[in-house]
Amino acid sequence: MRSTLLLAAVAPALALAAPEQAPRITAVKISGSGCPNDSNSVKSNSANLGDNASFSFSNLRGDDTNNCQIHLQSTGGSQGWQVAVREVAYEGNVVLKAGSQLDAITQVFWSEKASDTSVITGHLTCAGPDINNYVTIRQSTNDLSWSKCTASDGNPGILNVNFRPVVQGNAGTFDFKHANWKLEWRRC
Repeated sequence: MRSTLLLAAVAPALALAAPEQAPRITAVKISGSGCPNDSNSVKSNSANLGDNASFSFSNLRGDDTNNCQIHLQSTGGSQGWQVAVREVAYEGNVVLKAGSQLDAITQVFWSEKASDTSVITGHLTCAGPDINNYVTIRQSTNDLSWSKCTASDGNPGILNVNFRPVVQGNAGTFDFKHANWKLEWRRC
């Protein structure tokens, strides 16, 4: 059985704009206990940094906490644009016993402006009966961390997205398989 859970949704209806040419993803680096460096445990499913970017995980699981940070570089986009992550969605298997909670914490920042970090949080609480489903957890924010303005090389900078699921309470496990980031663009 599949469930869709909407956590911390605050996305207004927007008139979306996008650059004529989306930046091409040139490097995906990973770090964290859920996707150690050089483990090949994260695969990019996207060639460009357009309206969204998606990834597959092979090792983001646990029974207390874990984290996976994706460091993304791109180039070749249209000049004069900034981009931000508006929404994140994670899919995977979640088991929670009654009296437990899964906290989903996502931090988004650009290396050039690391102090400008967006934090997107949500919670899946199990009051009972137990949860044992493949779920989709969506989180969005209005507190956007914008990239630098793309210059003639079309490089928006290094995007860093850190996802940390945390199980609290009686007992639970998670095994996340996919991530999708919805991006928002603006002229600068």
